[in-house]
Amino acid sequence: MSLNDASTPHLPSDFTLLEGLYQLVVTGNTEEWEFERLNKAVYDGLLSTYGEGESADQTASIG
Repeated sequence: MSLNDASTPHLPSDFTLLEGLYQLVVTGNTEEWEFERLNKAVYDGLLSTYGEGESADQTASIG
């Protein structure tokens, strides 16, 4: 268990969020409240990691 896991035991892992979202999409349950909740959690996580300001063009010009 990492230090991060010990401080936030009630938060699901990124893998768990993505797996749940994937399962809802595969079964076609994209109109449910659970899909909206997971979708928002995954989207918010991506924004916090990668930010809103960078586009694919900006990222490509860096490398």
